[in-house]
Amino acid sequence: MTAYAAAPSGAHGLIPVAVVVSLITAGATFIVGWLNLRGQKETFKWQRDHATKQIDLMQSGQITDRFMRAIEHLGSSSCQVRIGGVFALERIARESPPDRPHIVSTLAALVRERLPALAVGDGGYVQVLMQRAPDAQAAMTALCRPPLSDDRRDSSEIGGLNLSRTDLRRASLKNADLRGANLWGAHLENADLRRADLTDSNLDNAHFGTITPGQPGFERGTDLRQATLTRAQLNNTHDFSVALTEGVIGLADDERTLAGRQA
Repeated sequence: MTAYAAAPSGAHGLIPVAVVVSLITAGATFIVGWLNLRGQKETFKWQRDHATKQIDLMQSGQITDRFMRAIEHLGSSSCQVRIGGVFALERIARESPPDRPHIVSTLAALVRERLPALAVGDGGYVQVLMQRAPDAQAAMTALCRPPLSDDRRDSSEIGGLNLSRTDLRRASLKNADLRGANLWGAHLENADLRRADLTDSNLDNAHFGTITPGQPGFERGTDLRQATLTRAQLNNTHDFSVALTEGVIGLADDERTLAGRQA
């Protein structure tokens, strides 16, 4: 015997109870399935987030280990190992932007330690930086190009890059990005700074002369041709008048004559 349920007002006929039960069962099944699916999605999301965090922690640990090994290489007695440490830090900087300020500070400290201005003598022949301190040249190369030149203003270094009181004579710095760098009192005699960007840099008391005055091939000082010196500080410079400045950008006429600006 089939049971019937009363139909709504205006409806024709009666609805079998079995149909009502089936509809209720189907609705309940749908709700339970939807809740299960939602729970599974939340579980998958938690598992995915957890896995991502674990991977991040593993990568962070690996980068820390690599960073420490590279630092150890910088202290090696082998110049080749030190150079390897420099470029290992540069590679870490490409992979880990948060570590870039620390790497900038580390490499700048290496340059200041290896090439103190106090060690500059009274003259005489000086080898190119690549020959006399290849690890320091490698550090300068890494510091003056991306990625280490990109986020340097966030570095703990003064002015973004502290190379003050350093001996950079005959350094190869062509196309170097030295924006905002602190080069106070630096020795730049016969350095190659062609097309370098020195915007906002501090060049006060810097030396721009020649390493061996009067010697053929070294009549002129620092090569600044087509370099950018916009807003650079150039107070009390040494021998800027002998530097090569053809095509320099951002150098005012009064600065070109250096009237009252040189020590």
